[in-house]
Amino acid sequence: MRANSLKVSAPSRLHFGLLSIGDLTTRKFGGAGLMIDAPRTEVSVEPGGALQIDAANDVEASVNSAVSLWQKTYAPELFRDFELQKIPARLSINHSPRHRGFGSGTQLAFAVATALQLAFAQPLPSAEELAMALGRGKRSAIGSYGFFEGGFLVDRGIEHGTMAPLDMRMDFPEDWKIALIQPTGSETTPVFGDAEVDAFRKLPGTTQTQADKLASMLKDRILPSVLNQDFATFADAVTQYGYESGTYYSSVTGGPYASDAAGKIVDRIRDLGQFAVGQSSWGPTLFAIGPSEKEVNCLVEKLGDAVEDVACQIEVVSADNHGMKVDRVSNS
Repeated sequence: MRANSLKVSAPSRLHFGLLSIGDLTTRKFGGAGLMIDAPRTEVSVEPGGALQIDAANDVEASVNSAVSLWQKTYAPELFRDFELQKIPARLSINHSPRHRGFGSGTQLAFAVATALQLAFAQPLPSAEELAMALGRGKRSAIGSYGFFEGGFLVDRGIEHGTMAPLDMRMDFPEDWKIALIQPTGSETTPVFGDAEVDAFRKLPGTTQTQADKLASMLKDRILPSVLNQDFATFADAVTQYGYESGTYYSSVTGGPYASDAAGKIVDRIRDLGQFAVGQSSWGPTLFAIGPSEKEVNCLVEKLGDAVEDVACQIEVVSADNHGMKVDRVSNS
């Protein structure tokens, strides 16, 4: 069977914060997040005589793992007698943001498996099926559902060891823009992989009361404000939600954000106007959501002067309400 040529482009994920950590609550983890249109993970497939993977060194192991898991679950019917190395395709990783709070591990694994499924004209699994096959969704499920659907999403949390169900998904207001702020100092070491697993082991468990407080904030303030495009309520609630969820990590990070520099940037953004500001997952990426592109661009100009003692990179992006995109190329 000859592979079809195509490219899969996946959005990134912002995570606003977990509802709970540990075993003291009815459900573990849960929370809310948003898919954004940049940076993107891009994977392409072309016909080949044997499996060839073109990937940068920092993603090569992740790509090999995703391909191997895809083969184990989905390839037997296609290539019953084939070894992995003999699958006739060339797989190229054109771009993948790494370990900056964007959920890049899930987006990369899903993009690789989706590209291979579609290249060999196979039906796409559901988000739950693909997450199970690829070993994703063990904590947050936002990126798994968001890969296919985009938008603003809430997952209910994990119960009985299964992947968290999707509680809510809605389009995010297109006028609301997002500034991504990344401190670049030495104290912003990303937390991922084994280090992340170890960090979660060290974190104290949150109480049901703590989890219920954040769940109520989501239900009563954040979700209605997105639905009604009430930016003032959204900005206040998301900022408060992110801060309180961030305190869960204080025993590891020393505060609600990944570093003192990150906390300083958050404080300065709050001084500059009304924005929904927080940290995505473990960071180091911070986000500031504004009601319009004009106001976010104005923030970026002011912020450049305000944080002159903290090195950072800033990019303005939009919400992604569509999920992954597929570009097909005719094989000549």
